[in-house]
Amino acid sequence: MRPLKEQASGGVPQAMHRALRLMLAGCCLAWGGLAVLAQDIHFSQFFNTPYAQSPANIGQFDGDYRMGAVYRQQWRSVTIPYNTFGMGGDAAHLAGIRGLGIGAWLYNDRAGTSRLNTFHADLGASFTLPLDRARLHHLTAGLQFGFSNASIDYNALRFDAQYNGFSYDPSLNTGEQFTRSARSRMDLHGGMAYRFQRDKRHGFSAGFALFNLTTPDVSLFDAAPVPLDRRAVLHAAAQFPIGGQVDLLPVAQWQAQGTFRELDIGGLVRYILLDDWGLARALQGGLLMRAKDAGFLYAGMEHDDWTVGLSYDINLSRLQPASRNRGGFEVTAIKIFRKRPPVPVRYKACPDQM
Repeated sequence: MRPLKEQASGGVPQAMHRALRLMLAGCCLAWGGLAVLAQDIHFSQFFNTPYAQSPANIGQFDGDYRMGAVYRQQWRSVTIPYNTFGMGGDAAHLAGIRGLGIGAWLYNDRAGTSRLNTFHADLGASFTLPLDRARLHHLTAGLQFGFSNASIDYNALRFDAQYNGFSYDPSLNTGEQFTRSARSRMDLHGGMAYRFQRDKRHGFSAGFALFNLTTPDVSLFDAAPVPLDRRAVLHAAAQFPIGGQVDLLPVAQWQAQGTFRELDIGGLVRYILLDDWGLARALQGGLLMRAKDAGFLYAGMEHDDWTVGLSYDINLSRLQPASRNRGGFEVTAIKIFRKRPPVPVRYKACPDQM
């Protein structure tokens, strides 16, 4: 095995190597100075939403280009449902530079009676270095630059001053003074990940990410700033066969933001229907748990370059008397674009007999 520095100088442009070291140093310094103090968006299918999990996931797939989308609806049984839609795309080995990935990610979230709307867009890049000659072990660092806009519809809310003693009267003054109904901000996120991939059915990955590194002001009041807490994410996933056509995929993710903590853990079972001539068909099923909050069921399907997943949350928190155990459903879709070798022709007709 050659030293990492030697590999980088031999197969990676010096500018790229310096950029990777700067990203690694920045992530480490931010992690060391983390003061985890509002929650960011999060999904149940974190294993199918790589852009939202970590900037180090950019460009980490087998192919040339990847696109993904997710839709989530939650709390329909309790209040006006929360609706979240996200989509993104990334490229691997951009411009022929091995290990360079670039990607973009955006989502829109609308929550509750006030129609609190959050629009977020990210543009990021990652760089991956092999850690051995066989290229089984890799280390990736990534950065994302983000723009967000949050807005609220005060006209959709009702206030006690608008009750005339008998009924609600929308013509009455609310008695409130709102400084603003929207705010925009810029932000920065970083992440690192280690990956081992022996073959298509044996692999392991682990990493961490830090979001909201600049702790931007998210207050809709001008009296005093309210910084958005940094969010730390630790994640791990593995894959290994437990039968001739069956793989087990354990997954886990832990997040911390302010006083909030979230642990998701569980596993998927993958049953291979076809894996030949560049074609891949498989069924997926899984059971996962979000500690002290919900359990969720997952079902998915792989069809060549498509992966589609559906999950449903079963609420187990203290809100269950109101939710009646109903949480929300989530749908994901991922499409990978790659240059495929031509499928060999097994039989060829003789021209004399045509």
